[in-house]
Amino acid sequence: MSFDEPDDGLRYPAPGLPNTEYDDDFDDSENEPTAPLPTRSRPVLPPEPPSQWRQRAGRVWRFTRTLAITVLVLVGLGAVGNVLINHYPRTSKHTYTYNNVQQMLIAVDGNGSINVTGSDTDEVTIKSTDKATLLEPVERQIISAGGYLLVSVHCPNSECSSKYDIQVPRSMSVEAMMDHSSDQADITATGLDAAVKLFTGRGNVTINHLATTSDVSVTANGQVQATDVSAANLDVFAPIGDKINLQVAGDIANIQNIRVTAGQPAEVTLTVPAGGYRFSCVPAGHCTGANGDITQDLTSQVHEDQNSTHNIQVNVVQNTAKIQAD
Repeated sequence: MSFDEPDDGLRYPAPGLPNTEYDDDFDDSENEPTAPLPTRSRPVLPPEPPSQWRQRAGRVWRFTRTLAITVLVLVGLGAVGNVLINHYPRTSKHTYTYNNVQQMLIAVDGNGSINVTGSDTDEVTIKSTDKATLLEPVERQIISAGGYLLVSVHCPNSECSSKYDIQVPRSMSVEAMMDHSSDQADITATGLDAAVKLFTGRGNVTINHLATTSDVSVTANGQVQATDVSAANLDVFAPIGDKINLQVAGDIANIQNIRVTAGQPAEVTLTVPAGGYRFSCVPAGHCTGANGDITQDLTSQVHEDQNSTHNIQVNVVQNTAKIQAD
């Protein structure tokens, strides 16, 4: 009960009046109605509803915010998907086997390497390791017909590379080409006894233990390393190579022509079987032996012989070519 509410009757004995006994168990809830207590504070009014323009602006803001978040999520997912599909390299390996092959040509358009090894076998085994993206894989075509085996490989972009390990019969003729590479494209030939032709547009060429009565031709825009090579005709051309090291072994009787051409200043070393050769050095005086100009030194193991049927031709730019006996 509030102190402001008037008293409707005596609830407690007043002073000077006879004492009256009250029953504490008396329940007057039926006679006295219950009402909320009044308050002196100001009545609380409900907030005014936002205006129509504010409601519309709120809806536009919520829609714009949701749209922006959705676009950002989609862009992020698209970027991740683009990297995974178009730029993330995937590696795959394949093995192919062929019989009755006498001559092989492999041409790779792109980055990678070719490693050809001769062995005592009757079949050709090709093992490839491709690295490319999902949507732009390595394109390869292999044709085997009439004793010829043709392998054509194309890398669609700079993210792609294709490496080949090829085992062939020793007496099988091999031609390997790697061009249009943007990084590195190396070729190695080992243990062959037949004609070999190797070309790389950007990379090194290595030849080991090759003996043939046919021709060996090498073109490389990198270093050329040939060890224990015997061929009737050996032609090495390195337009922008910085190092050419050739070791010609075997009997001088098997050598007809050796030609080495360096397109820029390069370190050229040629080791040949001892004997007399007919030399052609361009420019003159840039081919040296044990005692200086090899065309003037007639006492060394490798010397000038104008009547010889074994020819050595060396074309250099500035640096000298060192020619020595095996």
